[in-house]
Amino acid sequence: MQYFAGVDIGTTHTKLLVCDESLHLVYQSKRGYVKGAGAILDAPEILDAVKQLLSEAGESLSLFQKELTVCFSSAMHSIMLVDANNQPITPLYTWADNSAAPIIQDLKANVLAQGLFEETGTPIHPMSPLCKLAWINHTDPTQLSRTGKCTGIKEYIWFHLTGEWETDHSIASATGMFSNRSRQWYGPALTLAGIRKDQLPEPVPVEFCRQGISAIHGLPFTNLKWVIGGSDGGMAQLGSNALKRGEAALTIGTSGAIRVAHCELSTNPSSELFTYILDEQFYITGAATNNGGIVLQWWEEKVMNADRNAPAVISSFIEMASSVPPGADGLICVPWFGGERAPVWDAGATGIFSGISVNHRQEHFKRAILEGIGYSFRLLLQHLETATGNIHTIHASGGFTANKWWVQLMADILDRKLVVPSKEADASAMGAIAIGMRSLNIIVDYDAFFSLLKGEMEEFIPNAQTKTIYNSNYQQFLRLCHS
Repeated sequence: MQYFAGVDIGTTHTKLLVCDESLHLVYQSKRGYVKGAGAILDAPEILDAVKQLLSEAGESLSLFQKELTVCFSSAMHSIMLVDANNQPITPLYTWADNSAAPIIQDLKANVLAQGLFEETGTPIHPMSPLCKLAWINHTDPTQLSRTGKCTGIKEYIWFHLTGEWETDHSIASATGMFSNRSRQWYGPALTLAGIRKDQLPEPVPVEFCRQGISAIHGLPFTNLKWVIGGSDGGMAQLGSNALKRGEAALTIGTSGAIRVAHCELSTNPSSELFTYILDEQFYITGAATNNGGIVLQWWEEKVMNADRNAPAVISSFIEMASSVPPGADGLICVPWFGGERAPVWDAGATGIFSGISVNHRQEHFKRAILEGIGYSFRLLLQHLETATGNIHTIHASGGFTANKWWVQLMADILDRKLVVPSKEADASAMGAIAIGMRSLNIIVDYDAFFSLLKGEMEEFIPNAQTKTIYNSNYQQFLRLCHS
């Protein structure tokens, strides 16, 4: 029996799923981080988390004498510098790091930036590794000259597990420095960033596989393979079975995104949407928001002074929010509290509460926040449909799906059917497993994977009774966005 481990490397924790070759879920676990949070993380801690999760899975399932293929998914846009001895010389900067904001306008005005979006599919924004490297070069030009490799978190972990500096096409396509057409590093972007091609990992397809050698990484497996996999967005699209026309994938975790898959390479003319590589056949076009579950965490920690480690904080937040009627009695929130990506791509954007009265209580603010997140996604959906066509079904994934009330709220505000797999398995990790099974020719195509995955889908149908109030409040939300 062969086993497949899907490892999803996120910005708050790493998740691990183990399935057999019939896609029976036999193990799952996750490990959070304590040495960093949000915009800045500690890469060695994340590497240790991956190793520990794999070791614990092997001990729990007695996998050491069996074939195990480890397949990866990872958050996009991370960057760090390592020296010639492969030791970190900076922390790991995530998509949430906005330190490059002061130079964004200069980058956009640079002649090298002309045509950059069409070639890379990545808007110029502080989230992107391109802009972060340009900022590092701007503040300390000597630092990049001392750098051996500029790498994301998955590439750093891949090196420590395989001994090779390699990156998959999917992650590379979200750096702002990779040509989606040639599938190579794009020279003008590297010049803009201030780095050389040899300072970046070698690009490889998402199904690229290496044989593991246990002695390198201290894991006591005897039959081990590594499949590099792709980005968490692309893997979630695949793991959610959202590849058909008219279907989208929506993820809300710390941040959030909505995406569609297609086979033709094209970029959004207005630069409001990204286009990244999923695999050798599919691309994903979509939009991301900075403000997902992190807004709930911010409210509880900074406004309510709640203990961030207190159990069931999110559950309590939603329970209070659900105690007031739809529309929050006229209180409307634009939840751009951490700046915003799509559609404004403005790291300096700020949040708004509008319509506040003496009748509003804590519950109203919490409901307004959740509804505001929903309106943000409705705006993104609107842009996505304009670019790619009508969407009738949305496959939901991410931490928010653990609460059915929140999923129903999103269905009501978006006025679309949302579907959630009844099998409690992380969509990005499952997508990575699909890539691994294709790499080893266990499946010939994704249809074969979906037939194995099976599983019931829970449907959330929009509530017609709330349509009028959400339509009205959404129009007010749009006015606030443009004010």
